[in-house]
Amino acid sequence: MNIENLSNKYNLNETEKNILLFIETHAKDIKALGIRGVAKHCYTSPATIINLAKKMNFSGYSELVFKIKENEVMDKELALSETTKTLFYKKSAEHYYEDFEKIMNDYQDKTIMILGSGFSQIIGNYINESLIINGFRSIANSHLELIQREYAKETLIIVVTESGETSRLKELVKQANENGVEVLSFVGNANSAIAEYSRLAIATNDDIQFSKNPHEPHLFYGSILLIFEFLLSKYLKQTIS
Repeated sequence: MNIENLSNKYNLNETEKNILLFIETHAKDIKALGIRGVAKHCYTSPATIINLAKKMNFSGYSELVFKIKENEVMDKELALSETTKTLFYKKSAEHYYEDFEKIMNDYQDKTIMILGSGFSQIIGNYINESLIINGFRSIANSHLELIQREYAKETLIIVVTESGETSRLKELVKQANENGVEVLSFVGNANSAIAEYSRLAIATNDDIQFSKNPHEPHLFYGSILLIFEFLLSKYLKQTIS
C-alpha cells in the first residue's frame, strides 16, 4: 500500500495516514484489536477511523480493514510472481552463459556487427549500444565486406530474429558461415536455419508466426532483452573481478 499516493488522492492528514499505516503493519492482529484498540494505539477516536473509511469511499471500518489486508496479499503475490518470472530468464541465461563467455572472450577486442530487421533491429540497436558503452567494438550497420573469408575470426556477427528464417538475414548468415565468420544469434525458434548456422543460438522459443491468434503477445523481444542483460551483466562482473 502506498500511503503517500492515498494521501494525495484523499487529502489525508497525519492522523489518518498513521491509522492506515498501523492497520497495514498489524494486519494479523487487527481483528483482535477491534476499532477501539486501533483508535487507542493511534491516539485517536473510533469516530475518526469511521470518518476516514467513509472519506475513502468505504462503507465503514470493516471494509477498510478488509481492503488493506486484501491489498497486502495481492502485493505479496505480485512480488512472488515477478521474482519467479525473473528467475526463469536468469536460468535461461545461465544455460547459455558458458558458451556466451567463450565467444565474448574471443571477440573482446575485435569487431562485432549486429544484424536485424523490423522490430528485431530495434533490439539489435539496444544490444549494440550496450556493447559500445562497455568497451566492445560494435556496429549496427551492415558492412557486407565483414562477412568475407578474410574477416574470419576477426568479426563476430550477432543476429536478432524471431523466426530465424528471415530471407535476407538467412542469406547473410549462411554466407558468413561458409566463410568461417562466426555467428551468435538470438532467435525465437531453436530449429530455424539461422540457429543452425550459428556458433551459439540463444533461443527463447517465443516464435508465434504459426499462431492461430493474430493478437498473441510478442514475448520474444522482451525475453531477448532480459536474457541479454543477465548474460552481459554476469560477463562484465566476472571480467572486472
